[in-house]
Amino acid sequence: MDALDVFYRVRHQWPEYEALMAKLRYVFATGSHCEALAVVHSQRSYVMNHHGHRPPGREETGGMIGAVTTRAEALALCSRHQPELLITPDQLEDGDGLELVREAHQRQPELPILLVMKTLSLPRLRLALASGCRGVLTDALIMQGHGLTALRTVLAGKRYLDPGLLELLEENAMGWDPQLSEKQLQILQEVVHGLSDRQIAEKLAIPYDNVRYCLKLAYRELGTSNRMHAALLLVQQGLLRTGLLPAQGLSREPHL
Repeated sequence: MDALDVFYRVRHQWPEYEALMAKLRYVFATGSHCEALAVVHSQRSYVMNHHGHRPPGREETGGMIGAVTTRAEALALCSRHQPELLITPDQLEDGDGLELVREAHQRQPELPILLVMKTLSLPRLRLALASGCRGVLTDALIMQGHGLTALRTVLAGKRYLDPGLLELLEENAMGWDPQLSEKQLQILQEVVHGLSDRQIAEKLAIPYDNVRYCLKLAYRELGTSNRMHAALLLVQQGLLRTGLLPAQGLSREPHL
């Protein structure tokens, strides 16, 4: 996607978007330092260009409370300042965006939260909606007219789901199809058998770090951080076998 082309297609919406954001007390979370700085710069440019005098200190960026890259920073700002809006992607520099959504919603149930999904995953979409997100849209659509519509909708107290995600939910209303690789399923099958990560690496003759990385991606796809929960979800869906479950149950290795 060429962002310059996108900008010229939606630039008629930009003044309204900037005016709206300049008035809001909001926290912006992102996985990119560059993106965080760009948002701060854009907000400051708008405020400075629309005031007859130079606003003092942090007021140069209007109501923006902070632009951060970690879950912990975003939660701290939300707890301290009680913002009117939280915007976050599902992937942060440090921490899972869905965990941020869940914890922020628990602390401030009325806080409008807009989630931007970088990767399309039906289980994670359902988890986001169940965790307190008021609006969810895909990264590809945020600059194509849907971003402003999503903001207006969630700030009005309504739920917003971009058309592509709504279609995905409707198409899969009767089923669940986690997108896992053959290797991930093979590793999770050994989790069901009660093997530890190191035992799995030895049995499948693959590096230990490879096992942990495959499990980390599988957990993200399944919307969990617990190996037993992940395995049981797949057993329930008939994607893994249970015949060789050990008497002591599944291995309790630390979460990734």
